[in-house]
Amino acid sequence: MTGVEWLLMAALARAPQNASQPPDRKDAVSVSAGISKEQLALEAQLNEVLAAGDRSRRSGDAGEAIRQFEKARDMVRSQKLLAEQQDRVLTKLGGAYLAGQRAADAVATYSAILTLRRRDCPPESGSPSNCADAEQSLGLSKILAGDSDGALDTLRDAESNYGSAAKPDRTEEYRMIQLKSQAETRSLISAALLRLGRREEATKTVELAIQQLREVESNVNIQQSVRDSAADSLRQAQQQLEQLKR
Repeated sequence: MTGVEWLLMAALARAPQNASQPPDRKDAVSVSAGISKEQLALEAQLNEVLAAGDRSRRSGDAGEAIRQFEKARDMVRSQKLLAEQQDRVLTKLGGAYLAGQRAADAVATYSAILTLRRRDCPPESGSPSNCADAEQSLGLSKILAGDSDGALDTLRDAESNYGSAAKPDRTEEYRMIQLKSQAETRSLISAALLRLGRREEATKTVELAIQQLREVESNVNIQQSVRDSAADSLRQAQQQLEQLKR
């Protein structure tokens, strides 16, 4: 398995199979809050389509997952009452395109997600990690689509935004999660650099990623699930480094 292939597998393993669902809405409460019964019905239909896509993806049927998520994408595009669901739907579709090895479609989808999240991209924004998540996925998609130069630029932006998200005033666990994401982004940057023939830079970059992942994995003050995820990424980064030194 090549470096980029395992990075793809790692990214898909990290991606949530079920994006957070909107809260259950009771008709009387929702209508009184300004949410119409028509919107409730449309959201219920959308959630059924997304659930079908999730089931197909979990079963390994990427083609059917793509079909369902494309159906959901068309729903949110055609129904103004579903406009606020666009980010959630496109995130699922982008992951399905990656799983289905449709890198060009993944690039287009994550580019659209990044456009939706542009307000989160400035360092002073309250949620730079939202922007960074889209940039990381877009960078990976560009690598797989053969655009290593474009991937490098996008991943550098993600690297910076994860750093901005790890502000000193945030909780230790939150900062460690951002550090882990930044390290995983650096592993992708290393893959892009290698494809561009910049092996020495690629090696130094993944070595830095390994150092960061060790810091997260060894932190006893954060949840074990975060440490375990960092340990998985650390093993993958170490494998990447071994390949670079051959």
